[in-house]
This record gives sequence, C-alpha cells and structure tokens, in this order.
Amino acid sequence: MSTVTATQPADGEIVDEAPYLEVEDLKVHFSTEDGTVKAVDGLSFSVKRGVTLGIVGESGSGKSVTSLTVLGLHNPGNTTISGSIKVGGTDIVTASAETVRRMRGKDMSMIFQDPLTALHPYYTIGRQIVEGYRIHHDVSKKQAWKRAVEMLDRVGIPQPDKRAKQYPHEFSGGMRQRAMIAMSLVNNPNLIIADEPTTALDVTVQAQILDLLEDLQKEFHSAIILITHDLGVVSQFVDDVLVMYGGRCVEHGTAQQVLRQSEHPYTWGLLNSVPTLHGDAEDDLRPIAGNPPSLLNVPQGCAFHPRCEYAMKDGGPCDTERPDLLPVVGAAPHMAACHLPQDKRKEIRQTDVKDGS
Repeated sequence: MSTVTATQPADGEIVDEAPYLEVEDLKVHFSTEDGTVKAVDGLSFSVKRGVTLGIVGESGSGKSVTSLTVLGLHNPGNTTISGSIKVGGTDIVTASAETVRRMRGKDMSMIFQDPLTALHPYYTIGRQIVEGYRIHHDVSKKQAWKRAVEMLDRVGIPQPDKRAKQYPHEFSGGMRQRAMIAMSLVNNPNLIIADEPTTALDVTVQAQILDLLEDLQKEFHSAIILITHDLGVVSQFVDDVLVMYGGRCVEHGTAQQVLRQSEHPYTWGLLNSVPTLHGDAEDDLRPIAGNPPSLLNVPQGCAFHPRCEYAMKDGGPCDTERPDLLPVVGAAPHMAACHLPQDKRKEIRQTDVKDGS
C-alpha cells in the first residue's frame, strides 16, 4: 500500500520531518439493512504541520467520513474500522474513547460544514467557546471568557465582548463560520480539519474565510485538511491535493501537479466541468457522465471505469483489475491509480483537459 504525504507548504517554509497525521490503509465500513457500505476502502496519506492538504471529490466519495473517523466521531454500533490513524503518534483506531475525547479539541479539531447546525442554538457563542476551553484547561470561568473574547477578536469579529453574549441566530453566515473557527482554534490544535468551510457563503466572504485560515495556520503552525468540491478554493489555498473516488485515493500530488498536470481521468472530468478564465467563453461545460457509484456495490476493477470515456473496456484491465496507486515517473511526489499508460495520459491531457491553475 502506497502512502502519500503532504509535506511542502506553498511559501517554502521548512516543516517538521515527521508527519503529524498518518493514515495507513484506512477502511471504514457501515453495516446497513441493504448490506455493507464501504465508505472508505484502503486510504493512506499523511500530513505534516504547516501544510494544507485538500481532499476533493464528488459527494459520496468518502471525504467527510474520512475526516469524522480521524476525530473518532463515528457510531461504534454499526461501524467497522481497520487500518491506523496516528495523530501525534497516538493511534486513534486502537485508543480508548476517553483518550480520543481528551485529544479532540486540543490536539485535533474540526470546522464543520454548516455552523448553524453545529453550534448549539440555546447557548451564547461565548459560552460554547468557554466550554471547549475549560474541558482542556483548569481555569476559571472568567479566564475562559477572556480567552473566548480574545479568539473572537482574533478571527475578525467586531465588538467581540458584545458578540460573545449573542446567540448563533444573531450572527450572519460568515460571522458564524468565524465563530466556528475561533472555537476550533481556542486550544491551539496541531491538526485542523475544515469540512467545506465556505459552502453557502458568497465569494467575498469565502475569500475572507480562506485568508483567515491561512493567517491562523502561519501563527499556530497547524496541519490543515481542507475538504471541498470547489477546485477554485483548492487552487488558491492548498499545498497538496488528494482526489477521492469510490472511497479510495485515485490521485495525489502537489496542487500544481494535480491541477495542471493531472494524471487520472476522474480528475480530468472535475477540471473540465468547471469554467476557467483562460478558456473560450462560448465553450460548453463538460460534466462527467453518469453518477458516482453506490458504495454498497462499487464496480469491479477501476471504480471509475463505467463513467470513463478513456477506459479500456471489453475485457481490458479497467473493468476487471483495480489499479494500484503508483508514482508518476519523473514527477515525485505525484501518484495516480490508472491503467492507462503514462505516455497515453500525457497525450490526452495536452489535447483534451482544461488547465486548472
């Protein structure tokens, strides 16, 4: 099993040698009345502090399940997890529930997709931040409240002492997201997982939130995993990209490699389905044909082959053999899981794929 590592920040800052998060051959399967859902099926990657890894893919590809599993937020009653998830050297999969609870919020934290549902409607913003801080620090309510106000000010919320006494419904969408970021960073975690943090926000607010995360990362030197389907966000913010499909990684590399020299037909489909500033304004968008596979019954061979216009079908390896995630020759750390020969992929990319820069 190949392990892909997010290591190099865009600004060239030197990062720690050892990855802070190491995921190895992770499998997350859910038991249902209809059968076993293979939400994540053999995923390996690692991230160092100071680096931002973007995980992209359509809905149902396993992105959010991966992030929730890293934080231990799964239902043990119907979930089977194998492999390892090491956060700062501690294996989350084998650790006790109490150990994971102590780590959650302090060593690792999450910015959820919809802050209106993630924040408790009956408690003030300040009280919710205070609670998260006092769980991990033996301080008075007064000291914790001061810390909460400081964090709200740090994330750009005006009049933080007044705002801390207000409820989530009194905040705008962008302000709620800032409050979520303040809550996730109040304990200075080394790992932050942001699950679609800019969904439902207008473009201006999206840019502000991403700039804020970037500034805070430089201050706290955290590892960040950004889960998104927005390739525009990926191109602006992340250092490395991991593309998921059918619960597996199909491509991984630096942002420039994946967006400008992509090697997998699924990544080509993602790039061709979004508009760019460099293309012809009259060109039609090219959506990926078909639908994502059911994780109850993932296609044999390459999971993408039923939708792939370049698949070697009719008895070829695409519909019978699952491709391994292998290095792209001469382009480390770029990796792809595709049966097409590398020279053929290069030819297709140069003639038929949009530049995602």
